[in-house]
Amino acid sequence: MALTIMDDFLLRIYLEQAKQECQLAFQAIEQLNDAIASKGAKDPFGPAQAMVHHAAAVSRIFWPPGGKNKTARQRSQSRGEALRKAIGVRHGHPVQNRTLRDHFEHFDERLDDWAEKSKNRNIVKQLVGPRSAIGGDAITDEDIIHHYDPATKVYAFRGEQFDVQELASGLDDINRLIEQKLNELWPHNQVGR
Repeated sequence: MALTIMDDFLLRIYLEQAKQECQLAFQAIEQLNDAIASKGAKDPFGPAQAMVHHAAAVSRIFWPPGGKNKTARQRSQSRGEALRKAIGVRHGHPVQNRTLRDHFEHFDERLDDWAEKSKNRNIVKQLVGPRSAIGGDAITDEDIIHHYDPATKVYAFRGEQFDVQELASGLDDINRLIEQKLNELWPHNQVGR
């Protein structure tokens, strides 16, 4: 049976879980900023991956990928639609995109692809700073596995660029919408960051 009605009890459970994932993403962003400020003394890639992971968890709550069978898929799609409608979040929201998380999750497949296609088989595993820090024709963008440029707030994975600031702002937006809805439904339990 597909979930067609989102009662207030279920709504609260899903929204509180999404809010918790937002909070964990915000903690990871603080750790990322701290690592960048330490100028190499701390690894920024762990916090970056944690932030992306938690953002993907929020994304799956509001934009479920589907289930293993037709019934589960319909149920999850119905749930996602009800949750998006409840807080007023739009389709095409920055948090909806899980491509960067998929790159992390399926890293082995991405590495297989690199090994098969890399012309010179040079690899840069973690680059912090501008792309111009690595020069020469022997290294292409596809040879740079993880690249974060703090000046532009762009994370690149094998040349595919992702705006980390847009994702962080999107998480902030969803968190704000969740807080508004929770405060509307349960004003005696004012929710805040």
